[in-house]
Amino acid sequence: MYALAKEMPEIGTSIGRYMIALMRATNREMAEFADSCLIAGQTAMRASRDNPLSMWESVQVMQHNQSLMAKGIMSAQEKMLSYVFDQIEEGTQALVNTVYNGESKGERLGGFLRREAEVMESVANFNDQIEKIKDEFGFHFNTSDYKLVHETATFQMYQVLPLKKGVKVRADIPPMLLVPPYMLGVHILSFLPHENKSYAHSFANEGIPTYVRVVKDIMKNEAVQQTTPDDDCMQTLELCTKLKEIHGKKAVLNGTCQGGYICLMNILSGKLTDVCDTLITNVAPIDGTYSDAISGMPQMHSDFITTPLANGNKVANGYMLSLGMRFVAIDRETPLVKVLDQASMHRATELNPGKTPAALFRWLLKERVHLPLEVAKMSSCTFQHPIAEDGTLPVMLFGKPLNIKDLAKLGVKWYQNYAIKDDLVTPPCATAGNKFLDGTGVVESVAFHGGHVAILTSPYAKRAPVNGEFTDGTGKKVRGPVKFMLDFAA
Repeated sequence: MYALAKEMPEIGTSIGRYMIALMRATNREMAEFADSCLIAGQTAMRASRDNPLSMWESVQVMQHNQSLMAKGIMSAQEKMLSYVFDQIEEGTQALVNTVYNGESKGERLGGFLRREAEVMESVANFNDQIEKIKDEFGFHFNTSDYKLVHETATFQMYQVLPLKKGVKVRADIPPMLLVPPYMLGVHILSFLPHENKSYAHSFANEGIPTYVRVVKDIMKNEAVQQTTPDDDCMQTLELCTKLKEIHGKKAVLNGTCQGGYICLMNILSGKLTDVCDTLITNVAPIDGTYSDAISGMPQMHSDFITTPLANGNKVANGYMLSLGMRFVAIDRETPLVKVLDQASMHRATELNPGKTPAALFRWLLKERVHLPLEVAKMSSCTFQHPIAEDGTLPVMLFGKPLNIKDLAKLGVKWYQNYAIKDDLVTPPCATAGNKFLDGTGVVESVAFHGGHVAILTSPYAKRAPVNGEFTDGTGKKVRGPVKFMLDFAA
């Protein structure tokens, strides 16, 4: 007991430090989550003035909210119990070492509590790392690593130049245009370029002519605010035409998530036939009704995601849409669960989680953007209505239906990758269109290991390098998308 008494000053100080740090970290997460909810609430209240919910819609929303709250509370309880039991086990051993083992080896109670206090303080200060990573995260188009090649009313097209020394842009490979999702922003495609963790640069660093389509600032450009899927198609045609002029070859469209679906639509319209003959989709929701997490949400009038601007235009609120995606993973997104998960990460990495978690948190917290309303309506439709039995998509371009079978008629190759552990764009969601192309040889479907953004944050993962061949999540021998592009020159 004397040994325990001797450590009491250290024990008391460490407990105090731990509790203050826990409150700081938890308050930060609660404030951030609550802010998103309050913004969503303001948007919904404004919408309900002109388009009040019906009784049935109100019941659906209340039931959905109840389900989310129950799921969030249960996940927080499970996480808390697991965390506390682990702490009790380690703490008890440290107490035994202190009371009975004298000066023998083993962590003592004072040391254990000091270590846990340092872990929680590291979590509380994690925002500093998130802010510091901004100079390394994403594209930095104001540098010499990128070149503005063309722009339309809605988009700017930059060439992504190789960062790897000695690599030159090759003339024997067709140009590729990266199309990010409107909602997730463009910077996730260039996660940490100088850490070899960039999907865009994995192509550019092999000499592949790589370009990226960037949506102009929607808050400053009225043309972006009013962009429709038809406008997207015609401006993509303009960008691909420019690439064909520069390189003398038809372009490859490489779309991620919602961007992949938009690329598919644009190609099926037939407008791009002369300038594009290859499609790459990355975790694209080809039939959103297979994503239970999203399609199972209550269906509401588009006004409930709408924010009016000072000029009278309306846009889809990025905070509202981002919150919807967080609700999909509410078991991991409640404030307490996030704090305890971060504590586990900081403890496992000895208070140095590295740049990847900081960059990922930055993307999740800072990259919310508003969407053109017509694009948001189109995207919502794809999660509410399935592909028809004859292969017709639930959306149209230029007033004409789009049929997935036409890819074979148009002679378009389709390299399709998806993620086995994706709970947003599930494997059935990503591959739903394949049955309409059976026997055509058009589709090359690859199941990557990991979750929704794994290929973006770890393109050179040993199990599935984008520039090599590997065994995918279904046991097939496959090639990565960079290897797919390089084989054009073979």
